[in-house]
Amino acid sequence: AAPPATPPAGGGIIVLRADTAMATEGYRLTVASGSGVTIVGGSAPGVFYGAQSFQALLPIEVSARPRPSLELPAVLVEDRPGLAHRGMHLDVARNFQPLEAVKKLLDVMAFYKLNRFHLHLSDDEGWRLAIGALPELTEVGGRRGHTPDEHDHLRPAYGSGPYPGRPPGSGHYSRAEYVDLLRYAAERHIQVVPEIDLPGHARAAIVAMEARSRRLGGPGREEDAARFRLRDPDDRSAYQSVQRYADNVINVCLESSYRFIEAVVDELAAMHADAGAPLTLVHVGGDEVPPGVWERSPACRRLLDESPDLNQTADLFDYFLRRSADILERRGLKLAGWEEVALAHRFHTPGPKGPNPEFVGRGFVPFVWNAVWGWGAEDLGYRLANGGYEVVLSNAGSLYFDLAYDKDPAEPGLYWAGFVDTRTAWEFLPFDLFRTARRDVWGNPIEETRYAAAVRPTAQGRRNIRGMQGQLWSETLVGPERWEYMAFPRLLALAERAWAPEPAWSRLQDRAARERALLEAWNEFANRLGRRELPRLDHWQGGIGYRLPPPGAVVEGGVLRANVEYPGLAIHYTTDGRVPTPQSPRYTGPVRVRGPVTLRVFDTRGRGGRAVVVGAAP
Repeated sequence: AAPPATPPAGGGIIVLRADTAMATEGYRLTVASGSGVTIVGGSAPGVFYGAQSFQALLPIEVSARPRPSLELPAVLVEDRPGLAHRGMHLDVARNFQPLEAVKKLLDVMAFYKLNRFHLHLSDDEGWRLAIGALPELTEVGGRRGHTPDEHDHLRPAYGSGPYPGRPPGSGHYSRAEYVDLLRYAAERHIQVVPEIDLPGHARAAIVAMEARSRRLGGPGREEDAARFRLRDPDDRSAYQSVQRYADNVINVCLESSYRFIEAVVDELAAMHADAGAPLTLVHVGGDEVPPGVWERSPACRRLLDESPDLNQTADLFDYFLRRSADILERRGLKLAGWEEVALAHRFHTPGPKGPNPEFVGRGFVPFVWNAVWGWGAEDLGYRLANGGYEVVLSNAGSLYFDLAYDKDPAEPGLYWAGFVDTRTAWEFLPFDLFRTARRDVWGNPIEETRYAAAVRPTAQGRRNIRGMQGQLWSETLVGPERWEYMAFPRLLALAERAWAPEPAWSRLQDRAARERALLEAWNEFANRLGRRELPRLDHWQGGIGYRLPPPGAVVEGGVLRANVEYPGLAIHYTTDGRVPTPQSPRYTGPVRVRGPVTLRVFDTRGRGGRAVVVGAAP
């Protein structure tokens, strides 16, 4: 790097754009008396991350009350990320999220140095991106409400109500809005990975293309009507998806299905080009295709009869992947998908799940999700990485932020893969996830020897672990307030684990010693959350509605003792049955009480969490 310029009197900020000897996303931040602040990066993203760390040094109060000048302690920080893919996923298909909410998420991602935004744009219940050549995708597939025939819009789902056109059930991004979003992300060094979920989870697209077929149908127009159709009208196959749909899988034997994919990919590529934002991966989903699909489709029977490489219906999924990968490769793109795109044995075929060698050399990137504690595929990500795939670990049991924080009837969220609190995400170890295996999905303790024979990553397998990613599915996200609650503070734990080196406690072989060191490290992280990071979020763009944990409390011998998960948050209490407010007495230490006590945690804005009552008669 070139030598720094002379700083202004009293010290200033000097940014050196690059130092080729540094890691690409690495940086060096120096605060020194007389020479001010110097940020050196291995690239533009490195400089940007150095600037975020500089902002993190500033007093929290500056977020609410800016000052004309500041004094900072002298520091030297040299840093670089542990993982290349540090991602966050947002599902806008099940329930739509407005552009402003997505930008708010991108802002926080950028500050905490996350660099991939996986945008789930389509699913059974909604298509959320305008495609100019196929207007029905959003006119029909992007709207929900009461309907006898779904000719104009989809039926209601997830409590969206009977009236079409109302968010969050209805809504989409226009071309201009998506380009704006891409530019916004690129300015923050975040690459958007768009997902169009196929061949399953595609009901919104299927219904929309049926509407197009009806619009263009008529004598002599049969070819136009069928040009992008995704359903074989003569298919009598019987199946049911996990979500109980019997009509949500496109027919992969129709040429019109691949014309549809080409039209969508070309529009996506054009939008990314207009935004000047890189498009390298297109996520095609590929998950949860149920057994029974395509078995009684005349189009598929003809394809199987005419193709020497296809012997049975089970071969058609790989056929779909080959065709889709060909489409992407001709456009200089790679195929990403959920773990199913890399598996040799899926829904139709017997045998253990393992890597499919056919697609290893084609650059497929599987996002491994179905590694639920106790289900038997916990080491699947490692098996795929050892088998030659670059993987993104997206484990449901640790990184699904739509799951409830804890086992409480008052706690929102799903629980099919267990419960995921902030510590669960913070403890996730990308290269040795079994180190913190404690309880399975049913809450049963996991013995230390349970995973002794599980696959671990080889040296090459470690290199193939591209990164990790948090998932925020939107079945229960009826508005921005809910997604903020579900995402934060778990996103901060995700960012810590994706950027920081492997923690020292993870390398301790003795379990008891490891647990002691882990508790000490968690105590430090929890204090940072409660005393610095959560107060910072209180003032971020009007405030982030993160989850305030309920307090822990007991009354023993007439004495109330209470604590909070993140030290620094305020606990207020009442003894008259009323819900506490910021004006109620603040708990600062053990206090003598009589009768039931109601407690509640508050942030620096006076926003309260869920109240709990202790000391009541059973």
